[in-house]
Amino acid sequence: MVTAVLFLVLSGGMLMANELFDRGAQAFLHDRPREAAPLLEQAIGEDPVNARAYLYLALSYEQLAMYERAITTLQRAESIPGIDRSQVHFNIGNNYLHLGDAARAEDAYTEAIEMSPLSADPYLNRANVRVMQELYPTAVEDYTAVLGLEPEHAQRGEIERMIALLTDHLEQERIHQEEEARRIEDEERQRAIEDAQRLAEEERQRLEAEARRRALLDNVLDSLKTATDDTTNMSAGSEDIDDYEDEEFDIAD
Repeated sequence: MVTAVLFLVLSGGMLMANELFDRGAQAFLHDRPREAAPLLEQAIGEDPVNARAYLYLALSYEQLAMYERAITTLQRAESIPGIDRSQVHFNIGNNYLHLGDAARAEDAYTEAIEMSPLSADPYLNRANVRVMQELYPTAVEDYTAVLGLEPEHAQRGEIERMIALLTDHLEQERIHQEEEARRIEDEERQRAIEDAQRLAEEERQRLEAEARRRALLDNVLDSLKTATDDTTNMSAGSEDIDDYEDEEFDIAD
């Protein structure tokens, strides 16, 4: 009896959950996200493992520009058995992109690619995000991967144009960097020549100044020698006078 009652309760709960989900899904599919969101929230409350309910609810929040709530819903959905985790991370990336967080969006798209490497959409969105971040070489790789996975992609023309633009930009950047490197090298070479010339001129001026100082010293030295010779001559004359004064003279009376 208890088992029967429990079965009826559970059955009733599942019927309510299914009804709530159906109503929420219909509202979502008919572009009524404001109506769909509360119904899907109730459906998840009755049936917490309804994978599609999480995805529809997150998309409803995204349409309502409630991006952070959409991300939270998707993060809760990751552990639901049987859910497409690649799709979950792809949608997380879309919501981070709405929030202007390109780095986290790129990370989410990368996780989606790792879980489903043959899906073109995550590559395309990651390529777009990488262009936003000016990561042009890896963006080209992603755009090329999209065309490799889906040669008849609906946006093939735009993708090919983007690849051409980025490739041309990268080539022009390479040329610019080479020219800049040559300019810097030429400037460094010219500075080295100018430094060498400056040092040579400074050395020349130093040697000339040294020569002038030496000439001045020699001239002063010659003057000092001359003065010394004159002093010697004067001393010799004084000795003669002293000898003369020492002689005795007879004084006549």
